Amino acid sequence: MIVLDIKLVREKPELIQQICNNRGLDFDVSQIIALDQRKRKIQQELELLRAESKKLAQNLAKLSDLERGEGIIHGKQLKYEISILENIFEKVAFEYNHLIIKLPNLYSDDTPIGKSEDHNVEFKIYGKTPEFNFEPLDHIKIGTRMGMDFEAGTRVGGAGFPLLRGNLARLETALMRFVLDQAIEKEFEQVSVPLMAKTEIMQGLGFNPRRNEDGNELFPLENDGLYMIGTAEIPLIGQFSDCILPESALPIRMTALSPCFRREGASGRRDAGLYRNKMFHKVELISIVEPETSAATLSNLLEFEIDIFKQLGLYFRVIKICSGDLGAPAYKKYDLEAWMLGRGGSDSWGWGELTSCSNCTDYQARRLKIRYRDGDGNIKFPHTLNATGITTRAIIPILEQNQLETGQIQVPKVLLKYIDSEYL
Repeated sequence: MIVLDIKLVREKPELIQQICNNRGLDFDVSQIIALDQRKRKIQQELELLRAESKKLAQNLAKLSDLERGEGIIHGKQLKYEISILENIFEKVAFEYNHLIIKLPNLYSDDTPIGKSEDHNVEFKIYGKTPEFNFEPLDHIKIGTRMGMDFEAGTRVGGAGFPLLRGNLARLETALMRFVLDQAIEKEFEQVSVPLMAKTEIMQGLGFNPRRNEDGNELFPLENDGLYMIGTAEIPLIGQFSDCILPESALPIRMTALSPCFRREGASGRRDAGLYRNKMFHKVELISIVEPETSAATLSNLLEFEIDIFKQLGLYFRVIKICSGDLGAPAYKKYDLEAWMLGRGGSDSWGWGELTSCSNCTDYQARRLKIRYRDGDGNIKFPHTLNATGITTRAIIPILEQNQLETGQIQVPKVLLKYIDSEYL
């Protein structure tokens, strides 16, 4: 599996080490350099021995009986030495691949440097802070009254699987349909995707399904060698693995509505309710483009997300993600966060993530062997980008920011064509 350009790692190991450090990764790049050198040295020795063995085999018939006998003995010795070296090479290559697959992407020059979400930088705020002449309720209290049933969901799947009924189910469906329609209007092709993916696809995209720590957020289907998808980005981009696309096929712009599965649950009041669960619905968008256009494509995806929440009339902000919060594949990333009750503490307002968009440059394309042939016949790696259109979590600020003293929820105007009711 090709990850970062190994030439860059060889030529600028200090830069790669600094990137790993700034991403908060405990990683020793010198180990990769040492293994790469050893692997290449063994490979050169193997090539020399194989060449000698081949030449000997070709010349045996020309030798005298005595020389042929000596040649056969020497040939057997060469095969033995080749076998030993091949075994050593296989072990070194395995160790090399085990390490290099953990290397993250580079990051952009304007990425804030920091080790955690505390170092993300506010980019811009949109809308006005909600004001109430009554004591507002959080989405858990509102949602429980409207059909959010955690007890029923727990009886079926355990903690982290909320069950939505009635108006809440209608609201979730309306949000998904609205954003999907917006994406299609922007010429994203709608795709119905598999909800499971192979290990190599997960790895290629930058997820790490073989990680054994408790932090592994993937749901495995161990008997089948598959994983439940945590985002439709996985099948949308994974479908092009090991493909060489014609230049005319780019840009590829696709969208999908799917359930998403993640082994993560609420950890305290800030994550309660619909904020963090093991299953939710999401509209995802991806683009596969020529490298020269990826920066502009990220800007377009960000504008798409901003426009969605402007149309929904929410108070939200855009933040630029720091080096330690990027995730391995992302070169540059933005998050959109909405004003939510409880995110600032037990009963106070604060910012909570709604969506994100990322430019992964050629990181995923290299790992998945997604290539394209340019007009001159050259094989190149495209850039991949992803963006969250909307998730179930968007219900939180809609309920909290649009609540009325009567207890009703004012429906955003853009959703009326899907709900046909001004109030819930």
